[in-house]
Amino acid sequence: MLMIVAPFYINRAVAELLARPVGGLLSSRMFRCELLICMLLWSAGGPAANHCTSPRSSAFKFSITSRRNSTGHWIAEVKLEHNAEGKEVGPWEVDVDHVTSKCDNSDLITIAATIAAPSSISKPPAAGYDLVPGLGYYKLHTDVKTWHEALRACEQEGAHLVIINSEAEAKALTPFWDMNPKILNGAPNDWAHAGFHDLYKEGEYLTIFNQTLVGAGYVKWYPGDPHGVNQNCGLVIRRDNLLADIPCNEKQPFFCEKEL
Repeated sequence: MLMIVAPFYINRAVAELLARPVGGLLSSRMFRCELLICMLLWSAGGPAANHCTSPRSSAFKFSITSRRNSTGHWIAEVKLEHNAEGKEVGPWEVDVDHVTSKCDNSDLITIAATIAAPSSISKPPAAGYDLVPGLGYYKLHTDVKTWHEALRACEQEGAHLVIINSEAEAKALTPFWDMNPKILNGAPNDWAHAGFHDLYKEGEYLTIFNQTLVGAGYVKWYPGDPHGVNQNCGLVIRRDNLLADIPCNEKQPFFCEKEL
């Protein structure tokens, strides 16, 4: 959870100005602007400015307004607007607290706004995916397909053919194999399509995102692989999750993944 704490300080005289309705001294919006700029600059680590800067568009907006209720009391209202653009799960939350203290013979009011972002852990892309903490969601499809069919199937679920980026990720696939001891007969029972190939240039293996296997972080081939000619699509093998290649039209199980 991302926590942004943005305190700012006002004395009682300024607090009374804040409580006045728009149209009075706040009609110039100068104080309200300074209040917001102070908060944003503090959260960025810089000193608070004494003047307003030029506005710029942002997906994040935090504001404080005030109104008088039916009993004549002034009420401060906090509002947070954030455009998540479909990338985040769950609401943002704002918690505001204040403390009054003495400072140089005047009252000091400290208002602390805590803004909590939603968890970065997304929902599984589709049914049947299991979360591997710290890595992402994975699924071993046992309905066999060609490599290109598997590529499209993962994409349709909001995922992609698995790309192994580390030894830890390779080991994370083992439980999925263990849950499916029997898929096909013979050696193909231990093979699953993975997200790499050498379709562009023979012997130059790239991930489906055009990254070299070295750049991706995992290059451990099964003994005797890669074979080369006519075997241009990637596999991961049950035994130690080593890499291999296979003709692209061979129908095999396949791994899909979605990173966190």
